[in-house]
Amino acid sequence: MTGQGGNPGQEELWSKTEAQGVTSAVGDPAILGRRKIGMLCSIKCPGSVILHIYDLMRDLRNESLAVVSGFHSPMEKECLNILLRGPSTGSGCSVVICYARSLPARIPAELRKPIDDGRLLLLSAFAEGQDNITRASSAARNKQVAELGDALFIPYASPGGMVEGICRDAARSGKPIFTFDGDPGASLQAMGARAIPLSGAAVLLGSVPQSVDPQPLQVATNSSQRTYSVESIRRDYKRAYEKWTDHEEALLLKLHEDGKTRREIAQELQRQPSAISSRLRKIEQRTAEWPNKTTQE
Repeated sequence: MTGQGGNPGQEELWSKTEAQGVTSAVGDPAILGRRKIGMLCSIKCPGSVILHIYDLMRDLRNESLAVVSGFHSPMEKECLNILLRGPSTGSGCSVVICYARSLPARIPAELRKPIDDGRLLLLSAFAEGQDNITRASSAARNKQVAELGDALFIPYASPGGMVEGICRDAARSGKPIFTFDGDPGASLQAMGARAIPLSGAAVLLGSVPQSVDPQPLQVATNSSQRTYSVESIRRDYKRAYEKWTDHEEALLLKLHEDGKTRREIAQELQRQPSAISSRLRKIEQRTAEWPNKTTQE
């Protein structure tokens, strides 16, 4: 079953598979149905590419796609700050953060609004209580980023480092990989990464494949400690991840037009605030397509 407009339904994206090993998640899983760029960058990043990374992120934050990363290295953290300053509604960029530990017990304040707006998804492959980040957990997280992305963008990888190893493995699997042109990306290009210009947002966007038949999001069932399962969410929102009905959409639009807040609508419809934001965006996009369809007909 798919959602309206041909987009995967949220209930499908929460279905059980053995692809990604997610034990806990917070946010709108429908984000995984978008085109996804996985991004990894080593801790030490040359100054010659930093400004170009900033420019690229500013371009990406207005595009209809998702950027997947651990957002752990200093450069990745800067990228997250830029991306989260993008449009809070409409077809701007969404973000997926993959943790190298269990999800935090309390969501950081700066992440709560993007989650409620349906723009941010937090994922972890680690059970509750695994709070220490290790080299092994970082490697597992980086592998998850590479697997989730339809393409992988690596602005810089330290020679012989962990990120370079992920690039080598991804290249063997046939994953499209991109890096900046020039000396900092030479070792990655030797592994098969495609060089893009320093102002290469258009090239990168044009080369990322559509997310065809996106993998459903797994929330593992073998962990008694998972903190953000569908069942736990439905204790607060009974209709969470159920298929939307025409009646619910009509009521959603009425409440929105009446000036109700996302949280007020969420309580009324018994769905998460992030789901309210996501459904409003889909209705907006669907409505925008109607004039074109009428003209074609």
